Amino acid sequence: MMKRDAVVMSTNLVALLSIGVWAQSASAQSPAGDPVAEIRALEAANNEAIFHGDVAALDKMLSADCTFITPRGFLVTKAQMLQALARGAFGNEYREVYDLNVRVYGAAAVVTGRTRLTRQEGGKDYSDAFRFTRVYVRQQGSWRAVAWQTTREDTP
Repeated sequence: MMKRDAVVMSTNLVALLSIGVWAQSASAQSPAGDPVAEIRALEAANNEAIFHGDVAALDKMLSADCTFITPRGFLVTKAQMLQALARGAFGNEYREVYDLNVRVYGAAAVVTGRTRLTRQEGGKDYSDAFRFTRVYVRQQGSWRAVAWQTTREDTP
């Protein structure tokens, strides 16, 4: 009898969780409009925030636990990323995001794209090109980046 009750309770829990996930993903897509367009706009805003050193804007676009893996494999927290932006560590003269591919899965989205930037420092050219993957989750009605990894493009 106890075994049967445990099975029934487990089945009910799975059903409730499934309904909750479905309801969350359905609501994440409907009222706000086209989620792909929203993510593309967010990518453009993200690029502008980094280019202009806008810490407050970038702060709003990242989840509290967002992580960034640098081209050299270092794991950077949101706080570390915002501190670097505040002290001008990025200082690009030109920065472009292009070749975006946005895939939305309910309340989550995966973006792959490319970034091209130019920067001169001490007479040395630090221009480069990167590929990136960014993962977004819809939290409290807004898309927020939760993970981001960038890889330097190899020159042919």
